[in-house]
Amino acid sequence: MSASSRLLESLLGSDQTSAATDPVVVKAIAWARVSTDMQEERGLSMPEQLREIREYAEKHGIEIVGEFHEAASAFQKEAKRVEFHRMLAAAKANSEVNAILVHDFSRFSRDSVRAKTLVRELRQSGIKVISLNDPEIDPDTVAGVYMEAITFAKNEAYSREVAFHTRKGCRANVQTRDPETGWCYKNGGQPLFGYKSVQLVRGEERRGRPIVKSIWVLDDTVIAGRPVQAWARECLLMAARGASLDELRDFCNQNAIPGRRKRYWGISTWSALLEPHCLFQFCGYAVWNVHRKNGSIRPTSEWVTVENAHPALISEEEAQAIAAVRNRSSRKRFDTGYSRSRTSPYLLSGGLLKCERCGSNMAGLRTGNGTYYVCGSQPYRKGTGCGPGVYVPKELVENEVVTGLQELMGICADPKGMTRQVNEELSHSSQVPFDLPSLYAPSSLFSPFFHQFRARP
Repeated sequence: MSASSRLLESLLGSDQTSAATDPVVVKAIAWARVSTDMQEERGLSMPEQLREIREYAEKHGIEIVGEFHEAASAFQKEAKRVEFHRMLAAAKANSEVNAILVHDFSRFSRDSVRAKTLVRELRQSGIKVISLNDPEIDPDTVAGVYMEAITFAKNEAYSREVAFHTRKGCRANVQTRDPETGWCYKNGGQPLFGYKSVQLVRGEERRGRPIVKSIWVLDDTVIAGRPVQAWARECLLMAARGASLDELRDFCNQNAIPGRRKRYWGISTWSALLEPHCLFQFCGYAVWNVHRKNGSIRPTSEWVTVENAHPALISEEEAQAIAAVRNRSSRKRFDTGYSRSRTSPYLLSGGLLKCERCGSNMAGLRTGNGTYYVCGSQPYRKGTGCGPGVYVPKELVENEVVTGLQELMGICADPKGMTRQVNEELSHSSQVPFDLPSLYAPSSLFSPFFHQFRARP
């Protein structure tokens, strides 16, 4: 033993010196992911990935303390990768975990920027991402920096190439007619109200798997004594005659028509069904490539449309009538500058009642327990994003406001009473600074009530 080693041992103590030289025990979480059925055929199924990860861990003396898996694309919105984020949270919460085992880095993330950021954040937390089938990368070397960038860029490029060919296939599929029925094939998704999807087997692939295509046909399922297609057509004709979203919602709920995704219908569902691209489909046209990945509408020049792609539920003239009614309804506003609809059942909506914290309009909300006013702000709007955190009972607040207005009108009708009220306000405010405009605001007569219901964080 050299003199420096003896000195170090004497300073640290023999126990600490031996502990520093012991090999680090690797405790890892296993992660597996698939996004398509084709990966199952190529031996990349989740059970196969986990089996190879367990064999690698046993061979290298790694202890697996947890296993997570997910069937989703690694290049989609992060919010949809629920299991992936659960895995990351579990790894960071367990101080003993110092590694994550993956079949290859593409199973981790295909977004090159996001992947490098995640790997770097985990590395700073003492967690290393180990790939079974990618070359080992030392990020502290120049070559390692290049190799890491190339590996993640390769994965993203492959994902974008797959997306390109998938979109090309979808564009061709939606314009292809079935030789027996004559209707065009669909690219998946929930059929519109009044339609149902029918699966058709059209041949076999090279590996013997059946080729399954889907088309839309009118839904003849009987609900409340009538076919669903008849209910849908009646609702659309009601919309053409000027029925509001509330009336359409109530009509469906009162007739016990099952909701689209939930038990009951809502106005948001009917608002979506009466969008132009949906009306186009109700006329028998196929429409594809309407929305961008973030949900916004693409220019119509980028839409793919096919005439007579499925049975029409309404005529083009009826669809134009619905669109005309919708356009007129969107322009029905009060002339006072507020954006409250004339048909709104919420008396104080449209800016008459505001959230004290962020200044957003209090919007109407109907729940199973009653109707309320809530803060209408969205996340991060004006830097706060209160959201519906405070529920103000609709009937209570509107009744108090109406009562206060009636009292105010009674005072204004009596000149002596008006003078007495002003004198009382002046006397009450004589000890504190005030401004005359706020003093004579009508709401000052019942402002204590509003202080009760201000939406606070």
